Amino acid sequence: MNYIKKSVCTGFILLQTLLIPQAQCTGFNQNQVDSLVKKAQRELNVPGVALAIVKDNEVIHAKGYGVKSINNGDLVDTGTLFQVGSITKSFRTAALALLVDRNKLNWDDKVIDYLPNFQMYDPWVTREFTIRDLLTHRSGLPLGAGDLLQWPDAKATTDEIIAALRFLKPQSSFRSQYAYDNLMYIVAAEVIRVVSGMPWDQFVDKELLAPLDMEDCVAHSKRIAEPALRATPHMEVDGKLKTTFFKNADLVNCNIKGMAKWAKMHLAQGKLPNGEPLISIQQQQEMWRPVTLQQVSNLAKKYSQTHFQAYGLGWRLMDFHGHLHVSHGGAVQGMTSHMAFLPEKNIAVIALTNQWSRAAQGLTATILESYVTDKPTDYIDIYIEGRKRYAAMQKNTKTDKHKTTKASKRPPTLSLDSYTGVFQDSWYGEVSIEINDNALRINFSRSKALTGKLIHIDGNRFIAKWTDRTLNADAYVNFEVNFKGEVSGFKMKAVSRSTDFSYNFHDLNLKKLNK
Repeated sequence: MNYIKKSVCTGFILLQTLLIPQAQCTGFNQNQVDSLVKKAQRELNVPGVALAIVKDNEVIHAKGYGVKSINNGDLVDTGTLFQVGSITKSFRTAALALLVDRNKLNWDDKVIDYLPNFQMYDPWVTREFTIRDLLTHRSGLPLGAGDLLQWPDAKATTDEIIAALRFLKPQSSFRSQYAYDNLMYIVAAEVIRVVSGMPWDQFVDKELLAPLDMEDCVAHSKRIAEPALRATPHMEVDGKLKTTFFKNADLVNCNIKGMAKWAKMHLAQGKLPNGEPLISIQQQQEMWRPVTLQQVSNLAKKYSQTHFQAYGLGWRLMDFHGHLHVSHGGAVQGMTSHMAFLPEKNIAVIALTNQWSRAAQGLTATILESYVTDKPTDYIDIYIEGRKRYAAMQKNTKTDKHKTTKASKRPPTLSLDSYTGVFQDSWYGEVSIEINDNALRINFSRSKALTGKLIHIDGNRFIAKWTDRTLNADAYVNFEVNFKGEVSGFKMKAVSRSTDFSYNFHDLNLKKLNK
């Protein structure tokens, strides 16, 4: 049985207690860690990894593996910078915790008290929305709502993002259910700016990274002092690794040495290495308190003996073999990361990678489990098998998919010129369709990456095939025609179910502008 593993170290068996010395789960040794990482690299196609283990306030493992880039072979080391994606959320909530400690704000203050221009679709929700709500994915908006304003390389301003919120329609009632939302953390960053008097990333650099001596780590890529330290992002295209663009944005860029210091501070309940408080115990614990309940995945039920899962303030919380498990992952184009804690065991594991895969999460879970059971699940093996099943499924459905994505031999219903123009969505802005080399092309105004050719498949239906094939996000484009037989707008939807949710094409309702 998976629910009760044989000889679980954290279990209590009376006979074993009385008659047999209990086994101590001491975790993987260095060779086991190295072997696990190398397997993840080999089988999940990950060029570079940096990994650290913190135990009892000591960094017992910190090491780089593989290369920064497949193009030059430079080795990853403990000083290599990775973009940690949504782990940045933990830095923003910590910045807010500092401001709470300084009596500058409270978690349950109304957002409009600090940002009068903040407005949700529903006026009542606008009035009631608190800072805590910004951090806990219970806004009522659908998964990834509005993410195209900052994904994959879009650079909408904070004011533009806040202005767009009023046009995003809710999918559920306010505070009724969990749906991951990135834009609210951008609003939270603006609250930090208003209250502290400096941009949130500069505040984090000064008040968090500097006191912790997180050398070379910055909260905005524009302040990376030595670009040569950066790992290069990679994506798989048809099973082959390719380098991809680096996202220049206000996200934390850090090395494994720095992330280990970030983990040590949290394990020490907010204290600096000298024992002085950086964040009060009260506020550090507040960040790790459950707020929004989440559904427990079948994987977690089966292998981690998980019964509950929730989101706190910038952190995910669950039970893991009878212990509190605190974690967060991060993903940007071509990079994924994960850090996880077992606070009761005083241990944390951090994995940073330069490829879009589940390797980082598999590494942290497997290593942490080695500290609580004598037969830890190898999550890397699970993800390897999942990868094989997905490849087989793609192969089996290739024929059916080919029928719906194959270029039509018949011409579109209308002339190509009829589909051209500038189209506008209320929250996103403009998307243009033009003719180039006797073919339609689509261009998103906020993104250099989202440009590509429209392939006709049937009637007024096309597929946007992005020029940058590392996006892995081709999308259907369905043009709408009015009673006069004229194109009035179009809607979109990702072709593949595996497309990242931040490509929220389905939320767009583009209408043609009369220019």
